[in-house]
Amino acid sequence: MNSYGTEPRASARVQGDELSIVQSITGRMQGFLYRQLNDANYTVVYATSSIETLTGYPATDFVGNAVRTLPSLTEPEDEGYVLETVQGALQNREMWTVDYRLRTANRRSVWVREMGGGVFGNNGELLFLEGLVVEVQGERAAQIESEKRLRAMTACTNTIIGDVADILRIIRALSILSFNARVEAARAGESGRGFGVVAAEIKRLADDTDKLMKQISTNVKVVQRVMAQE
Repeated sequence: MNSYGTEPRASARVQGDELSIVQSITGRMQGFLYRQLNDANYTVVYATSSIETLTGYPATDFVGNAVRTLPSLTEPEDEGYVLETVQGALQNREMWTVDYRLRTANRRSVWVREMGGGVFGNNGELLFLEGLVVEVQGERAAQIESEKRLRAMTACTNTIIGDVADILRIIRALSILSFNARVEAARAGESGRGFGVVAAEIKRLADDTDKLMKQISTNVKVVQRVMAQE
């Protein structure tokens, strides 16, 4: 057999090996690859068999939209966000990455991350949408928990800042009172000397406390900025 007869078979064997490797990888990472037509129903033309591991539905359910569509698995609350993200990426001919919840056959909701893009023809027409969908349940759950902690910490620090502001107002009032007291003590002469010493001490304590409260307020704001960057 000449080389002309062996080349097509060799090429097909390589492509088959590559597909087998891709299917194995997506299966191990709790995910699947897909390709859809750019039609009204986003008809699936290909999905790796590992889609069943993640969704509980076999690939044959999706190919040709035989039983169900891929978009039908998206939680209704996430549909608008996903559609907006994908359409925006397609308009700019960019890849998209979007996290959303997917409903499985056992009615469980899992977080997934989809990374995809459009396949365009020679004339610029959009032919297919294709991508990779992987489960990120643990990662997303941790992110949500972190966001909850951040909101709780922000609320707490906001309360601290409010309390500091109240204390600063009281300190300013004490400073004014101590100043007035020293003026009156000076007017009273020798009989007001003791009261003047007390007033001066109050002023010193007020000044020290004022510096401390301002430092606390500054530190809390620094913490807020750091948390906002996380």
